[in-house]
Amino acid sequence: MKLLFSGLLFCLGCLWADTLAQDSTPSRQIADAWLTAYQAQDFDAARGLLTHESVFIDPTSFGRENFGEPINWTGADAIISGISSWGLAGAEYSFDRVYESPGRVIYDGSVLVTYQNGARYDFPIITIVTVADGHLVEHRDYTDFDGAVRLESN
Repeated sequence: MKLLFSGLLFCLGCLWADTLAQDSTPSRQIADAWLTAYQAQDFDAARGLLTHESVFIDPTSFGRENFGEPINWTGADAIISGISSWGLAGAEYSFDRVYESPGRVIYDGSVLVTYQNGARYDFPIITIVTVADGHLVEHRDYTDFDGAVRLESN
């Protein structure tokens, strides 16, 4: 009986692990495609991954003096408008760690941001991308604005 029960648990574990692998792979592909478009400021590619219900939010931007409006946008138009208002030439993530849970990819590291005026900052950041049905549901940043390092311009 113990052998039968152990075998059943093993089979269920294999099915569960296989289900997680199937769920996480498409999420990772969409999340990576989103970050690639975001880093390149490729708004056409980014728009293709968004819906009218997609959310881009950074709770660490709330209540900051001299920051402007908090980062909290819903819908493709608002997200593209918000990101494009920053005047970025590009962004380059560097990850210390990336891990997944079903439907979410968590990126932990920093993002080197280059503005169109040549200013460059390296921000410590955690980005959580939630994906469903092949689209971005939510891009959530936790940015260490106070820990940003200004770098020499190229």
